[in-house]
Amino acid sequence: MSTKDIAYSIFSRLSEEQLKGFIAMFQEMYPVDDCNQAQRDEAFEKLQNLRRTIPDLDEKKELEAYRTERYGA
Repeated sequence: MSTKDIAYSIFSRLSEEQLKGFIAMFQEMYPVDDCNQAQRDEAFEKLQNLRRTIPDLDEKKELEAYRTERYGA
């Protein structure tokens, strides 16, 4: 797995708030150059296209399935 693949898998698991915190933390080290707004807009569009919804999780059903698998009950 490449470094970019690892980074993508990490970013895809972050919530919106966690991602905002990550961006805020690294913005000081890697400031965004404002001179190329078109390129920034294109990059933002690509990120928006990567978004996907997470299906609702039925905790009780998952717990029951785990118990059945684990303990056979």
